[in-house]
Amino acid sequence: MSGTDSVARPLLPAMKYFMVLWGIADNFGGMTTMSLHRAGAFGEAGRSATVVTFDPKPSYEATTKRLRVQGKLAEDAKVVNVFQHYRTADAGSVGGPAPVKVPEDEGERGLPGVVLDPAGSIFSRTFLRPDGTTVAARHFYRPDGSEYLRDEAPQTTAGISKGRFLTLVDESGADVAQWRRAGDFYRFWMADLAAGQPAAFIVDSSFASSVVAPLERPNIIKLMVLHNSHISGGGNPFLGKLAAGQRRIHENSLAWDGLVFLTHKQRQDYEARFGTSSNLFTVSNPKPRAAALPDFAYRVPGRGVMVCRLEAQKNVPHAIDVMARVHQERPEVTLDIYGTGSLREELQEKIDLLGLRNVVRLHGHTPNAADQFETARFSLLTSRNEGQPLSLMESLGRGCPPIAYDIRYGPSDVIEDGVNGFLVPAQDVGAAAARTIQMCDDDDLARRMGEAAWERSERFSDEAVVAQWARTIEGAWNQRTDRLVLNDLDFRLSELFYTAAGGFGLAGDVVWSQQSGPPAENVLKANLVVGRRSGGAPAFYPMEIVGKGPGLLSLEAEMTADDIANGVPDDNNELDIFLQIHGNNVLKSVRIGFPGKSPSWKPFATAHAAMSLKLV
Repeated sequence: MSGTDSVARPLLPAMKYFMVLWGIADNFGGMTTMSLHRAGAFGEAGRSATVVTFDPKPSYEATTKRLRVQGKLAEDAKVVNVFQHYRTADAGSVGGPAPVKVPEDEGERGLPGVVLDPAGSIFSRTFLRPDGTTVAARHFYRPDGSEYLRDEAPQTTAGISKGRFLTLVDESGADVAQWRRAGDFYRFWMADLAAGQPAAFIVDSSFASSVVAPLERPNIIKLMVLHNSHISGGGNPFLGKLAAGQRRIHENSLAWDGLVFLTHKQRQDYEARFGTSSNLFTVSNPKPRAAALPDFAYRVPGRGVMVCRLEAQKNVPHAIDVMARVHQERPEVTLDIYGTGSLREELQEKIDLLGLRNVVRLHGHTPNAADQFETARFSLLTSRNEGQPLSLMESLGRGCPPIAYDIRYGPSDVIEDGVNGFLVPAQDVGAAAARTIQMCDDDDLARRMGEAAWERSERFSDEAVVAQWARTIEGAWNQRTDRLVLNDLDFRLSELFYTAAGGFGLAGDVVWSQQSGPPAENVLKANLVVGRRSGGAPAFYPMEIVGKGPGLLSLEAEMTADDIANGVPDDNNELDIFLQIHGNNVLKSVRIGFPGKSPSWKPFATAHAAMSLKLV
């Protein structure tokens, strides 16, 4: 984090702020926790934030009350829901798209499934097809029993869809507005929430991203927070596949005013692979820290703490293996693990098998589990991959030095090895055990590291992180008029040739249709990207623009054999060629299709350096 990141900067006073989730589950994880906490942090900074949800839930009253009691939702942070909003709104004043007659449903429907609200009134009825799983229609009702919304998917008797119709109904039963897609209905509501004022929608849920991405209003900016690694399973940043839940976000990144990474390292890896654009930002998650450094005298000698979900990503079996090694030399050292998950029974079996029942203890869900770091000598983090591990920040903020695998992403951004904790190579059980013993044996080391941990945790205090958000939002807002809104951006190859010196060249057109922003042909550029299949960052080579016009860039490029082989390891004899289109907020990689039918004839050099063709 740069030295300017902690400089106070106010949030834009004339702007409305929204945190976007799909819904708030009863047992939610770190992503929802952060979204709710950020809303409260914005409120503390003088700019109240509203939490936006889309799930068809009868009421959030009990949920918000519970969350406020637990301290997870600030008193001034509101939670709003699209269905609950229109359940009580004056439908006659909505002014949405005019309704048309919904085609008759010729298919059969089953008996409705009824959902009640907390007061016992009917909230919704769901009609299913005879297969028992396909939804034919959902009807939603006001507390007085009148209908306010119909979501219908009529079919023919042959099962052919006639489309989808979401119809808003006023108190008299008259149809007043209608949408053909649920996303259009949700986006209409979001624009209504902004009420024409400057507004920032900060999206935490990748599931909700498909709703928000198409929202285009001159008064609205959209920022997507990437809570986990963009690479599936946290794998190799240059070779790994995009994570399934984030693929559509990255492949359509130009739709966003901001993609927000939690750590500098993740953003650097992303840019090294895909390039950079004006809508990439880095903002840490906020995490409350102890108001004062907890007294070292209250830390239990030899006690370690983990706070995590008991799921495969967190790699808790490695923590158990670490403690098994520690136990051989320091039998008094213990580890308390707080959290629930699907692997609890499996982990307990492993603990029992290794004879560690009194050494590694699974406590399940514990309210305010982060407070346990205040009496621990050390914490462990053995995850396979992370976006930014919140438990690590909680440990630092309570003066408990962590021992963490050096994984992507998070630990190396907040731990300076040997100063406020220890970083050990990922999956290195022996190194983690050795550092645990060192921490437990040396009181002066543990005290010194604990002090440094707490002092440095100020970097992700609410005040510091809200200042980062203020700069990010202001930057995104100021450049919104330069944001290119493009549809159908693609590359069409027109020529591919090979040179006598062993190089190759190509020509083609980048095409698109433009919605808004400055003329894209004056902004966009392109690179040929050579990807290394054996590892390492790709190489970027600028393409020459030989012609341009509205919706069109004509490109040419020629690469020598040395260009192609630049930095390629000797064991790598296959490369991937991409086209990267970039400019302002646009950052799109396009795989270039080989011309001709498949299979195709391709040239190759024989053992005697003669040219032949091979059908591949």
